Amino acid sequence: MIAALMAGVLALASPDPSCTGPDISVTALRINVVKGSEKTSTPDRFLITADLTNIGMAPQLARVAQHAELVRNGAVVATQPLPPLASGVTYPLQFRVFRDAAQRKDPLEVLVRYVLDDKPKMSRMNCSSANDAMQKIF
Repeated sequence: MIAALMAGVLALASPDPSCTGPDISVTALRINVVKGSEKTSTPDRFLITADLTNIGMAPQLARVAQHAELVRNGAVVATQPLPPLASGVTYPLQFRVFRDAAQRKDPLEVLVRYVLDDKPKMSRMNCSSANDAMQKIF
């Protein structure tokens, strides 16, 4: 089961053989939790770390404008700028989310997605959109 899951994850992060340019992929999504207190109304703090990697064959141009978004319940709750990435380079981004400690038993569903800001002019800066997002439930 674990081997099948890992094979699926690796397939998503593998470059498209027809792609000869840059290809930005969300390759990892992790979470760290600092628990708050219901007694003092201190919220739980979630640090969500996403790795974005250029798995393509070429670097991005220096003038590319792009960012990553953290999405919860269908709404963008935070954005982070992303610099141009050379081939094979991974860039970690972090997002902070606060949630009432009383909601601790509820699952936390997050989606991180890559966004190319000027798609018409810069579409060649990301070969494939198939690997532009990752969603997890913690």
